Amino acid sequence: MNFSFSTPSCGDCLVKLWASGRYGFSLPKKVEITGPDGATATYLYHSRKVGLSAELTNRTLVRIAIAHYLAGDVKEDGREIDDTVPPFSGPLTQIRPFAPPPPPPRVRPSRIMPRHASAALACAKEAA
Repeated sequence: MNFSFSTPSCGDCLVKLWASGRYGFSLPKKVEITGPDGATATYLYHSRKVGLSAELTNRTLVRIAIAHYLAGDVKEDGREIDDTVPPFSGPLTQIRPFAPPPPPPRVRPSRIMPRHASAALACAKEAA
C-alpha cells in the first residue's frame, strides 16, 4: 500500500507499506518513508500482543511510523515501531496504482433468436 502525506516542516513525503502474506495480514511489516530530499527511513513492526487484543491495522501502523519520522527518529537500517506512540493525525492520501480497464464481457450470439436475417438462414441450414 502506498500513501503520501504533507507537512509544513517536511514537505511532501511518500510512504510504502510492505506486508508479507496474502492480503497483508502476516508479520513482519515494513514501512518505508521517502522524504522530499530522497532519503528513505525504514521502520519494522513485529506484533508482540498476546491474547484476544486486536492487532493494529495497516493504516494505523503507517500513521505511527509517520509520527516516528516526524519526531526525528530516522535510521537507514530500520527501527522497531513502538505502538505506544500516538499516531500521526494529519491527512493521509492513499495512492492507488494505475490499472487498465477490464476487457468487455464476451457475449456469444444466440442461435435461438438470431439478430440478422442472414443468421436466420444459417441456423435453418444447420437444423436441416
